[in-house]
Amino acid sequence: MGQVSSFNFTVNPEAAASFHDDGVVILHIGKGSLFRANRTGARIWRGVEDHQSFESIVDSISGEYQIARTTAHTHALDFLTALERQALIQREVAS
Repeated sequence: MGQVSSFNFTVNPEAAASFHDDGVVILHIGKGSLFRANRTGARIWRGVEDHQSFESIVDSISGEYQIARTTAHTHALDFLTALERQALIQREVAS
């Protein structure tokens, strides 16, 4: 995914999310596929929905879950990569 901090992410218009106590379920309407994630994944998804930068999402996760920033960075990167592979988010060059 390279230089993630220089990109913003947007939700694919064909993706619809349903939040619940344990996390989020995301439906790719065009493919008919489901993607499930825990609470941390739901927090990252919300960050993408709110057009937050990658660094802002990492800072938020690190603070909310009281984990090292490097750990939050790794988990956020892995999750965003998975979302991108499933065509649930799209990458845009930050302006």
